[in-house]
Amino acid sequence: MTITSSLLKQAFGPLANIFGDPMTAGHTGSQFTCLEADEIALALYVTGYEDQAVTWLHGHALGEDWEDSHAHDYDEQEGDHDRETPRIFNEDEIREYLRELSANYLEALLMIAKS
Repeated sequence: MTITSSLLKQAFGPLANIFGDPMTAGHTGSQFTCLEADEIALALYVTGYEDQAVTWLHGHALGEDWEDSHAHDYDEQEGDHDRETPRIFNEDEIREYLRELSANYLEALLMIAKS
């Protein structure tokens, strides 16, 4: 069976509608670990739901504290480690973060599609 990108997009549509909803992302996103939130966002991103992936990660970030990998590492790199609370990524930063993380996922999807 060949998996096409349109089939993957169609299959992920219902999940994109759920996780990409601002209310769902804001109320439940912070309850997921950074790794869990990243996995959901990457699955949405590589299947063509970039806006929903950004919304999901933004909702997740609303609950960030200094122990979370998204907040602490980024703030230290930016020289903001003296802040009282972590700075939340803006949309452009989230999009860049997803682009960087998605390289391996896109390669895997292309291999699956070619088989």
